[in-house]
Amino acid sequence: MNITASSLIAVLTDTRNGFAYLWPELMLTLFFLLIVALDLIKSKAVKTSLPYIAFLGILLSLIAHIYFLNHIAAQPIKIIFTGLLITDGLAHYAGLLFSIAGILTIILSLLSQHLRTNFSGKGEYYAYLLVLLVGLNLMAKSVNLLMLFVALELVSIASYLLTTVLRQKSAALESGLKYILYGTLSSGIMLYGMSFLYGFGGSLYFTEAAFWTNLSRLDSAFFLVIFLLTFAGFLFKLAAAPFHFWAPDVYTGAPTPVVAFFSTAPKIAGFIVIIRFLLPVKTYLAPALQNQVMLLVGGTALLTLVVGNFTALWQTQARRLLAYSSVAHAGFILAALAALAANATEAVLFYLSMLLFMNFGIFLLVQIFEEKLQVFDLKGLAGLGKHYPVLGVLAIIILISLTGLPPTAGFTSKLLLFTNIWQNYDATGSQILFTLLLAGLLLTGVAFFYYIRIPYFLFFKRNFSTQNKVVLQKDNIVLALLALPLLFFFFQPAWLTELIQQVVFYSR
Repeated sequence: MNITASSLIAVLTDTRNGFAYLWPELMLTLFFLLIVALDLIKSKAVKTSLPYIAFLGILLSLIAHIYFLNHIAAQPIKIIFTGLLITDGLAHYAGLLFSIAGILTIILSLLSQHLRTNFSGKGEYYAYLLVLLVGLNLMAKSVNLLMLFVALELVSIASYLLTTVLRQKSAALESGLKYILYGTLSSGIMLYGMSFLYGFGGSLYFTEAAFWTNLSRLDSAFFLVIFLLTFAGFLFKLAAAPFHFWAPDVYTGAPTPVVAFFSTAPKIAGFIVIIRFLLPVKTYLAPALQNQVMLLVGGTALLTLVVGNFTALWQTQARRLLAYSSVAHAGFILAALAALAANATEAVLFYLSMLLFMNFGIFLLVQIFEEKLQVFDLKGLAGLGKHYPVLGVLAIIILISLTGLPPTAGFTSKLLLFTNIWQNYDATGSQILFTLLLAGLLLTGVAFFYYIRIPYFLFFKRNFSTQNKVVLQKDNIVLALLALPLLFFFFQPAWLTELIQQVVFYSR
């Protein structure tokens, strides 16, 4: 009886102490409850203030993540809540990116005329966004299969609700329904795989050595099937082939700020989870099974690269083109992780950081074209670069960065990824890495062709429209702020790479 009481006290003490490391999540939860309560008030002034209250909550969460990152050397890796969560540099850096994505989503929402005129439930919109951010933060900190599944489902449910938030729009309801069906299927497959991992690994804690040592006793083909089943849920969040079918429909039907968020934050969370899975694989799993995992990740990366890039070539609508380009970006990052090497983490984090600014920039452009200029396909862009030169120049900077060309940070991102793949190929001699390197280089050329179509229409096609010019002052300012890091980190990448190196060092 005394042992049971002592154990209970220890668990309660550990739980209480764990809250000290969850300030970002607690802030978001508090402001979520505040928004839900304020949304019950019918005052117009209160309704108008809700986005700014959500903005404040995310800003405080951002400050909390910065505080933890500044004190990362003094606070070693901490396992909290009886082993469910981990607080390390990787989790807090991911949280930093989530917070930036949330802030940018609110800014794009405030700039959106469509949301202002066709959407009355402001409170629920911003409440869902805060819940989604809580789930993403918990995903990045999860080291327990059960906790990971709960966090991922929290993210999924909030994502479904955000997709269908414009209930008056049939396309939003259709895309939301498809998103729910695909998401439910992938979650079921993932849970089935996790049950096998738990049964044969003998533990829910997937970062422990014993977990992978037990799995090393399995037959290689059976292990590969289990691993693929488990990865289904992660690949769904990444929009990686063959779990990418939801992306074009959701990107087309959901509100533009939500699409910008989906193209970045859940991807970041998914890759953080994959990194946490793959690093113990390299350290503790049997060599024969390591090769199977490398083949699985590499094959998925190659399939994702091919499907994403070649399908994007045939798209005539900007949203669908960007959906498939988002699939392609997931393929590039998976290619770097195929080596199962710890040094890939730095290149991946740099790429994800720049992808955040690139994707929000390009979707702000889409929002401007659709809402201000009434353009919904690539041909409608004809000549707009001459009528709106600032918009055209900023569009070129963002598109060059998405392609991976200098002088933008997109080039630095891909250079770091390809360099990392080459170094790991040189060290291991793995043919899958060499194949991925060649495919990545060739498909970057393919990406150039579908991205360059947008500047081609903007500047080299005539515009026969007689409509009056629209003032885009606020939009141009925000767009310039998103394009600025893409130029700055090309010339000064060390500012970010040094921070990422510290984050990775204090996550081991």
